[in-house]
Order: sequence, then structure tokens, then C-alpha cells
Amino acid sequence: KFSTITGSSFAYFAVLTGVLVTAFYSFRLYFLVFHGEEKWRKNSVSQNERMQDSHAADIALTNHDDHTGLASTDDPYEPGWVIKWPLILLAIPSVLIGFLTIEPMLFSNLFDDVIFVDNVQHPAMSHLVEHYANALHSPLGMALHGFITVPFLLAALGVSLAWFFYIKRPDIPEQIQQKFKHVNRVLENKYGFDRFNEILMSGARQLGQKLWKFGDVQIIDGTLVNGTARLVARFSGVIRQLQSGLIYHYAFAMIIGVFLFLTFFIKIN
Repeated sequence: KFSTITGSSFAYFAVLTGVLVTAFYSFRLYFLVFHGEEKWRKNSVSQNERMQDSHAADIALTNHDDHTGLASTDDPYEPGWVIKWPLILLAIPSVLIGFLTIEPMLFSNLFDDVIFVDNVQHPAMSHLVEHYANALHSPLGMALHGFITVPFLLAALGVSLAWFFYIKRPDIPEQIQQKFKHVNRVLENKYGFDRFNEILMSGARQLGQKLWKFGDVQIIDGTLVNGTARLVARFSGVIRQLQSGLIYHYAFAMIIGVFLFLTFFIKIN
């Protein structure tokens, strides 16, 4: 029973493909990190050899060992309970939450007035409610039913492929990479989106620098801020020349001021 909305079949296919791909690359990462050859030890030793070629690196390593007491080739160790306890406390409800909330979520009005398509309420949960009520009957039944669904089988296939390629036959991914160099280059370059973003960022950075030089440096700092300060300084410099400190200069200025005031006052009247 599938949706009749246009594009729903492709969306269903895309989601299932995403399940397979996600399981594959997630467990690829898991197998590369926690299984197989201990690459970290070899990389650590080679890195130390490269660093020992430099006297500054020798000093850095010596200081590091003196202060911490740890060598760069120390084995990894399990975290303490200060890390384990929060993970355990988070894992328990994450396992039980589905059993405790599945029936209230399906058979209550929790999702009423939530999903609308073209202003019409979409019965997104009705199929799951019907399936649960007629066949599964319980959270345990629903959990067991999940082991025979297509998403679970695709996820198991992704895990199996990751184990086969990176534990059983790690030479196969290398051969595929060599055979499809161009495809691998496109994928490693992320379809060129990073380069495209770098071009946009470079243009935006240059534009921002020009706006900064013209707007901030010349207009705001140069004209409004510093220009106002320079204008006040020049005006103050002129006015300061009039302040001689001699009483007869001030008296003469007062006489001239009174004369000008009386002259203009009489003319106006």
C-alpha cells in the first residue's frame, strides 16, 4: 500500500537506497577503526620518525613527555566510568522508549492536525495503525516484525558488504578505486561543490575587502570619524590663536563686539 502522491515511488526507492548506503559507510568506518590491522600504531611510529628529523619537533616531543608522562605511541585505553555512566543512562531509555510510547503514539490523537498536503490532512499514520492493530498486536511483535522488513534486510546487506570489503577482502576496494579513478576523483572532490564554494567565497571575500576599504576605512573612519576629529582640531587651532592671555586683547575684542552689536541693532531698528 503505497502513497499515490507524484514522486512517492522515487522517494521510497531513495529512502531504501539510503538505508543500504548508510549501513555500508557507517560499518565501513566501524571496521576500519576497531578491526583489522592497527593502523594507528604504524602511523604514529612513522609520524614520530618524520618529527625526529626536526630539532624543534624533538624539543616539542621532549616537553610533551616531561609534562604529561605519555609517549606518542601509548596504546588506547577504555574511558572511565565518568564517560560510561552517561552512555549507559542514555542507552536504557533509548531502548525502552519505543516499547513505552508506541501504543500512545499510534492510538491517541498525538499526531492529529500535524501533516497536511494541499490543506488536506494526510493519513500518514493510518497505514501503520492498521498494520499494527491487525498483525503485530504489541510492541514486541512490531520489533520482531522489523527483522523481516526490506529496510532491515538492506541494512544487514550493507553491514555484510562492509565486512566483506574491509575485513575479508580489503584488496577489492583498492582495485575498484584504481579501476574507477575518475569516479573516485569526482567523489573525493565532492562533485566539485567545495571548489565551487571556494570560488564564491573568494569573490565574496574580495568584494568584502573592497567594501571595507571604501566604506569603513575611507567613509566611516576616514571622513566621518577621523574627518570630524580633524575638523574640530583645525577649528580649535584657529580659535586657540585668539586666546593670547592678554587682558587688553580681550578688552579690545569686547569693545569691537559691542560696537558691532550696537551698529547692527540700530540698523535693524
